[in-house]
Amino acid sequence: MTSSEFREIILIKYPRFPKSVEYLFVKLANKQKKGEFSQFGPLYELYVYSFYLGLKLDSRIELPTGNSYSDKFEKIGGWKSASPLIDFLLLTIFSRSDEIGFDWNELEDMDEKELAEVVRKIVTFIEEYAYGGLIFLKNKFDNGELDNTQYLFVDLLNDLSKIKADFISEDK
Repeated sequence: MTSSEFREIILIKYPRFPKSVEYLFVKLANKQKKGEFSQFGPLYELYVYSFYLGLKLDSRIELPTGNSYSDKFEKIGGWKSASPLIDFLLLTIFSRSDEIGFDWNELEDMDEKELAEVVRKIVTFIEEYAYGGLIFLKNKFDNGELDNTQYLFVDLLNDLSKIKADFISEDK
């Protein structure tokens, strides 16, 4: 299996998010109508940025069990596959192969069942970090702590970096 074939298998997957955070997509990213906040962009952008918030926070939260997932989401390859944001997401995922639980050198020799398991782990990795970021956003939104700005995620990531830097300097 080539890296391009592996990428294509991932791009046909549909990540999920619980319906309990669906209102964030309407408020922050819905392009169909005006929300309370500046419309951030397509739904997948909010999802990818939430993934990075979750990663930055080291907040990997298992999705709740049951059947309460949004059905309004597109497969990864439908997120504007030419977008550099998607490539950046994939590069981040591939750089975390140890955490996800696969070895690049073994991919070539995997059978279909093993490969399907690796792809399932990758999608779960995306979902759980995105959910961690969405929970962070949900708490901020519900407490009125989000600034209505086009730089919302840049500001949040910057704030998180400052907090981590302060925390690290206090440990020394």
